[in-house]
Amino acid sequence: MSDFQTTVREIITYVKIRTPLIVLHTRERDRAESVVRTVSDKTGLAVEMYKSAVDFSCLTDDVNKKKNAVFALFETDGFEKDRASVKSAVKAVRLAADRGCVLVFVTDEPVCEELSRLGVFVKLGLPSKKEREAMIRDFMAEEQIRTLPPEKISQSAVILGGYTAMQLNTVMKYTLNTDDGFTYENLCKTAMEKDKIFGRNPAVRRIKVRGVQMAGMDAVKEWLLKKQKIFFSPDEELAAKFLHPPKGALMVGVPGCGKSLTARLISCEWHLPLYRFDIGAVFSASAGESETNLRRALDYIGSVSPCIVWIDEIEKELAAGHDNEAAQRILGAVLFWLQENAERVFLIATANDVTKLPPELFRKGRFDEVFFVDLPNEAERKSAINLFAKLSLTVRLTEEEMDALAKISEGFSYADIEWAIKTVAEEEYTLGMCGSYTRLDSVFQRTVGILSRNREYIESLRKWGEECATPASGRK
Repeated sequence: MSDFQTTVREIITYVKIRTPLIVLHTRERDRAESVVRTVSDKTGLAVEMYKSAVDFSCLTDDVNKKKNAVFALFETDGFEKDRASVKSAVKAVRLAADRGCVLVFVTDEPVCEELSRLGVFVKLGLPSKKEREAMIRDFMAEEQIRTLPPEKISQSAVILGGYTAMQLNTVMKYTLNTDDGFTYENLCKTAMEKDKIFGRNPAVRRIKVRGVQMAGMDAVKEWLLKKQKIFFSPDEELAAKFLHPPKGALMVGVPGCGKSLTARLISCEWHLPLYRFDIGAVFSASAGESETNLRRALDYIGSVSPCIVWIDEIEKELAAGHDNEAAQRILGAVLFWLQENAERVFLIATANDVTKLPPELFRKGRFDEVFFVDLPNEAERKSAINLFAKLSLTVRLTEEEMDALAKISEGFSYADIEWAIKTVAEEEYTLGMCGSYTRLDSVFQRTVGILSRNREYIESLRKWGEECATPASGRK
């Protein structure tokens, strides 16, 4: 996908060799017009602009009157439904070749085969990171704003990816006119609302995220800090080292131990919107509809990038529950997307049952890392008890009390610990009871942890994790 300057250079080259038809693919008519005007300035050739629907018979007459001229057509969508218009368009292109003229068709739709054989195609992508940085600086200068230092301008340019130039300008104006004004944090907050601009997709749902705190998972947190720097690095710096933006991680392990919470944590700390991708929602009984639904969902994810995408229990999404030919094509398409997707999309996929995962999922390049998420050890349980108690209870536990609860809760998941503490917090709130250590001890004593309920399942998971994955906590 070409940026503005690359597109200008391409078109200048084609104009110099008098290519009779250039199809400029873009959703941004205003930027396309800027491209054409820049080409005119750099080549010294006058450009005839046709900004309304074109009568190709009249265009043919105009081409016949001139030599070495450039004609830019901005309203070409839909003419291919009329065979007479197609014939007239083909005649105009052939005449342009004879007269040394160039026709530039601006469209975001495919062109018919008769025309595609006569010309070349140039893609004008959305504003690049460098263009977005320039737009932010220009906006700040125009509005006399000095709230963003250079490093925040660079980060803002990454976060504002996926917008057209017009949309980006709207986002900046909206941010400026909110109560908090044009700050980096507020710009990130506004950018989170991409679904208001891009609409919605049935299989891709935005998850609203507030402040997220997570105990344990130290190896994951350390890994994410490194990946964050790469994710927000400029394309040219990554290309110079033959690197690509990180793709994400597959989180496998015990339920209730923080796999899904990881996606929320990244969204919160990276200031990026979080979307849950429900692959099962793309399936349809109609022939070919499932593939169409998947393509639309993946296109939508690309349009709202950069973003965090979460696929929960991916083994159920990709398992043989849809055991048919269409399901196999969907699986292949998803795996191809995981491998080849070039958008800034950071994917967190979670799984509880590795036996149902297709082996192709573990091919290198589809995820940056596969983490095994085990039950929390004693130190991690203490950290979780401290966190949940601070969030939900009025009582403040001593170190000795937290140590005792950490020992009692051996075999608990984080979800088990949270449930036990919130049970006491609800009693505080509804009955006016004091959330004492004694009450916590009682609830912890009668809580049956996940290890006691599913020992055989967890031991088999642990065996797989030791052999095939990186420990999420950092411990072996």
